[in-house]
Amino acid sequence: MPAVRLPAEAHTIVIGGGTGGAACAGLLTEQSSDSVLLLESGPDYGAFAGGQWPADVLDARTIPLSHDWGLAAKPSLNGAATHLPRARVLGGCSSHNGCSAAFGARADYDDWAYQGNDGWEAEAVEPMLRWVHSRFRVRRCGESDLTVAQSAFVAAGRHIGLPFADDLDDLDAAVGIGPMPVNVHAGVRWNAAFAFLAPVRDAPHLTVVGDTTVRRVLLKNRAVVGVEVDRNDGVHTVRADRVIVAAGAYHSPVLLMRSGVGPADELRIHGIKAEVDLPGVGRHLLDHPCVQLYFQGRDGLFPEMALSPWHPDEQVVGRAKSLLCDDGPYDIHVLVVAGSGRDRFSPSKVSLFGGAMRAISEGRVTLRDSHPGSPPVIDHRYTSDPSGHDRNVLAEAEGLLHRLASDPGLASVLGASALNVPRREASYHHPAGTCKMGPSYDRLAVVDPHAAVHGVSGLYVADASIMPSITRTGINLPTAMIGAHVAADILKLSVSEAVLSSTLS
Repeated sequence: MPAVRLPAEAHTIVIGGGTGGAACAGLLTEQSSDSVLLLESGPDYGAFAGGQWPADVLDARTIPLSHDWGLAAKPSLNGAATHLPRARVLGGCSSHNGCSAAFGARADYDDWAYQGNDGWEAEAVEPMLRWVHSRFRVRRCGESDLTVAQSAFVAAGRHIGLPFADDLDDLDAAVGIGPMPVNVHAGVRWNAAFAFLAPVRDAPHLTVVGDTTVRRVLLKNRAVVGVEVDRNDGVHTVRADRVIVAAGAYHSPVLLMRSGVGPADELRIHGIKAEVDLPGVGRHLLDHPCVQLYFQGRDGLFPEMALSPWHPDEQVVGRAKSLLCDDGPYDIHVLVVAGSGRDRFSPSKVSLFGGAMRAISEGRVTLRDSHPGSPPVIDHRYTSDPSGHDRNVLAEAEGLLHRLASDPGLASVLGASALNVPRREASYHHPAGTCKMGPSYDRLAVVDPHAAVHGVSGLYVADASIMPSITRTGINLPTAMIGAHVAADILKLSVSEAVLSSTLS
């Protein structure tokens, strides 16, 4: 794609063209005539109709890594660092994900409001969730769409008492097992760039600039004045009245810290002047930890699956309640992943996963140094909560996996256990929470219920990092909802007004 000219100024700059940033920039563009500049560190391949997108990014059957950031978690006690896949491309992780499209539960959003975030309760956000659901072209798979492995997994779940359910795109979804709703259109991973930016690409007041890394947000007297960016032709400054950070749960807090917004003692160590002392920046890192069991797969399984024109590696999920479940409908996910695209992730081609979907352990994202190009230091601290809550939920999830694997039909598909590969604790890679949303009396809150950064005029965050607690599902749809919700709030539109007046399609 030819390089796009970087403007000298814009009314609003959105940093990050991932799920939250794309939804935010798209709605801002549609609902206002103010100039919007969207900056993405990875490439922008243009509209889907232009035919420039790489085939692996479009193919919804496997999870690509062609645009991965190459991040790793802080090494554990045995010295091993864990790969943390994040996509560096317009559309962000919606361009690299497994295409599960889930709402979360009513209890998740009501909990956000209970923590002091008025306007984020389920009743208020549901219209926006349904709007982003429509933009992503979400559809529910039928049982005829499932592979042999997926059908056997669903049958095993039903045999042990889980009812059939394919309704994760419903706030009232409960315990059950079945196909996942997916943001897949005609076999294409329908990412956030297609969903929210393509309809406004031709708007004269929107500029999308790829391959551009923001070094820092520029502040004067605790107010936004612009950003400093890196491009192939050098360092540039762009003036702005408003900046919306949507760089994701790993990069958003680091960008704030490099801009002088964060814990003053930590910034001082790296020679950064603290413009605003916010201790919560980078804290409260949340995720969905899981256990993973490996299997060989029976002989002939993958050639058989390959005969079907549609055979994604993952497409079904089960939900269950642990003994420690909160007031929500479930807190455990179980799923099977089986396909040739799994070679890059694990030593076997068939895995069973069981996740703690309301984990309470908190990690942290910190600066490695003051250099803008340095990756963040990421320490998830999975299952570290003193109460043992997460470890106990994962133990129940693992027990459920073993019950499923004992079902004769599923066992015949799984084949032998990969005994030389130990069961391991893993992650669904749904980082959130590092720029926590909360009222001013919450010491760890970074943004207020309007997503405005405490103590800074004109600075907002609009991605999964503002989640005060993690949704009990994949976070793609909730993150898009956050981005669009922030845009509507900035424009002083109610969620209903924004949705009803939208012409994006």
